[in-house]
Amino acid sequence: MLTRRELLTRATTVLVLVPILGCSSDDDGGGGGGGGSCAGVSSTSTVDTAHSHTLCVLTADLTSPPSAGVIYTTSVETSHTHKVTLSMTDLASINTGQTVMATSSSDVDPLNGESHSHRFSIKKA
Repeated sequence: MLTRRELLTRATTVLVLVPILGCSSDDDGGGGGGGGSCAGVSSTSTVDTAHSHTLCVLTADLTSPPSAGVIYTTSVETSHTHKVTLSMTDLASINTGQTVMATSSSDVDPLNGESHSHRFSIKKA
């Protein structure tokens, strides 16, 4: 269990780093969370267990949605990631400017041992 000081320190760190991470580069070239080089629609999750994640939905998947949908991996935060599944219908909806709500997989944060998930509100600008 986190002490109040540890929680406030981590929450403050997240608030300071989220804008910085949004400007960083994404070296994986894939459709994960990565940083500022998202070749598509970027979204930041809700905050849970004092952190959030980013997600990049690739333009190629929006313009030609795979019939099986896509599973994306979020950015790495507090030493872990999550998976987000978007259906073909979700991808087509995002491409037409609609907002799609998606919930990530529930995964354990290795820093505090808590299982949690995040919500993403994904909308093409």
